[in-house]
Amino acid sequence: MSSPASTSAAPTTAPAPAAAKPPRLREIDGLRGLAIVVIAVYHVWFDRVSGGVDVFLLLSGFFITASLLRSVERTGSVRPLAFAARIVRRIFPPALVVAAAAVLMTALWLPRATWHQQLGDILASALYYGNWNLALHSVDYLSSNNGASIVQHYWSMGVQAQFYVLWPLLIAASAWLAARARWSRARVLAGALALVFAASFAFALWETAENQAFAYFDLRARLWQFAAGGLLAVALPRLRERFAGRDTPGPQWTAALLGWAGVAVLLGAGFVLESTQFPGLAALWPVGGACAVVVAASLSPGGGAGRLLNTRPVQWLGDLSYTLYLWHWPVLVCYLTATGRDTATLLGGLGLLAVSTALAWATRWALELRLPATGLGQRTVRGAFALGAAALALVLASYGALTGYIAYERDRLAAAAADTSLYPGAAALAADLDVPEADFTPSTLDAARDYDPALSGRCNQTMEGYEPIRCDFGKDEADAEATVVMYGGSKIWQWLPAVLAAAESRDWHVIAYTKNACIIETGQEALGEERYRSCAAWNDAVVAEIGRLAPDLVLTYGSRVGYEAYETFPDYTDRYEQLLATGAAVVALRDTPSPRFDIPLCVDLNGPNGSECTVDRASYYDEGAFEALEVPAGVRKADLTDYICEPDTCPPVVGNVLVYRDDAHLTNTYAATLGPYLEAELAAALAEPAAG
Repeated sequence: MSSPASTSAAPTTAPAPAAAKPPRLREIDGLRGLAIVVIAVYHVWFDRVSGGVDVFLLLSGFFITASLLRSVERTGSVRPLAFAARIVRRIFPPALVVAAAAVLMTALWLPRATWHQQLGDILASALYYGNWNLALHSVDYLSSNNGASIVQHYWSMGVQAQFYVLWPLLIAASAWLAARARWSRARVLAGALALVFAASFAFALWETAENQAFAYFDLRARLWQFAAGGLLAVALPRLRERFAGRDTPGPQWTAALLGWAGVAVLLGAGFVLESTQFPGLAALWPVGGACAVVVAASLSPGGGAGRLLNTRPVQWLGDLSYTLYLWHWPVLVCYLTATGRDTATLLGGLGLLAVSTALAWATRWALELRLPATGLGQRTVRGAFALGAAALALVLASYGALTGYIAYERDRLAAAAADTSLYPGAAALAADLDVPEADFTPSTLDAARDYDPALSGRCNQTMEGYEPIRCDFGKDEADAEATVVMYGGSKIWQWLPAVLAAAESRDWHVIAYTKNACIIETGQEALGEERYRSCAAWNDAVVAEIGRLAPDLVLTYGSRVGYEAYETFPDYTDRYEQLLATGAAVVALRDTPSPRFDIPLCVDLNGPNGSECTVDRASYYDEGAFEALEVPAGVRKADLTDYICEPDTCPPVVGNVLVYRDDAHLTNTYAATLGPYLEAELAAALAEPAAG
């Protein structure tokens, strides 16, 4: 499945006003057609970035700058409402109809475990902030297990929509400055565009090096590509004037060489450039290639690469590029899900492209040709916005229908799960119960969100954060029988439901200090990366706070089970000694298995009893390794693996309760059923005499 960085931008360039247009370059339509072919081919068969994102962002900058500049020259204003109305008529109906169809495709063909993510992405895309939604998810620890979104490609339309808001302001400000200073309007605009290009490109270089996954979707790191198109639009009339009437072989050969070089770059960029290089230096290749094609077409229309770009099939694909872009990705995602493949076969890819092309043709005919011909929403600004609102309402209605179904399923299972004889969870292993068959809970519709919200937001430190964040639960500290501190990363805070169950039974006060992806080993600052430096500083600060608190007990890590072959035992000795020095008892909890694949998704595809979702317990643990682990006196080792796994295997569902919410973390529901067994371990540690 393609990563977020391997998607490409939608060819959503709006048509320019009719008045004062220069002769239309048919090669640009052909360039769009060639770009959409490259995008689709690279997605379907190679799972690679194509460079199409950069071509279409450049062309958007080119067309919109030229259109707004002509508006200023003709009327003295950018006429923002009229401009917005043109964009809405052109962009909204196809994009939002396909987004509504994506809701239906999600319900019909995608695993239920992905529905929440898909619906969130569809809503963000319909509201044109899909790029920021994907950027935030790309660095969200709790969303790290998300699969490909069915509207992942809509991020580019979010970027372009935000560009459509900013660009009229830039053009208007440049025109105002030029009029006030009595300078050339074109020169002032060129200067402004050059400044945007330089600032955005510099930012893109920095952010790509620091956080490429975020940079790929970041408007700030993409503005330079729009600015490059704007500079091309400003420069092209001057370039035409300079070469007007020159029929000597030199300019013709130069134009031919530029055009074919640009086409070659577009066709080959995906084979040599990696998605992780965008939108930095690597993006200059497709941007430069597209500029070369446009300049060549302007200097020598119909010559050189124009012989390819002006052919009827390429021109037809150029006309179809927007709707084909909208459809090819959802169809691809459904195909890959249905077949379980990462890339398409030759015949499968041809088939899905045929389906996508047919849907694209029908959408273009209905919404880009017939709808404008009816006049509906075409005559006034108010009508255009009403048309856009109606298209958005279609998405919201489909979103609401599927969201309502999810809520219904949640309520149905919640009512059934109150029967502990049907849903004993861990007790089924502890007492070897014969549990009647029932729909497991939580449903895969809700599994990914089945974690305590208290430790997924304000109470939990991020991977980049340094400062301790304290959250208190249970009995008031002054009246509590004991104070228990939970200290560690997500594999500690997943135990919160069990700890709170014990706290309620024993009148304990609970304090939580957690930080994503942070273990308690000392010396991590020497590893160099920012996340290790922040983890080391956070650990030291938390231990200092625990020293001031002087709690009765600290619950923390005893081992680590990640994506390596077996359980590992980082050297926690120094940290244990620091905690013991506070006077607290310490419980070192054996880490839970990490299945290394998404359990809810696997259960969706194979069923709760499928062998594909049951893993060998020995693949996590060496027999006797935890028992042999040496810890300082005063540290109690606690192993609850027998309440999660059977003697030889770890099944995905125990006692009709789904064990994992992703590929590593327990569901909140299952963790709650572990409460009595964790309570026994914590109570035993509190009853033991203090070390020393």
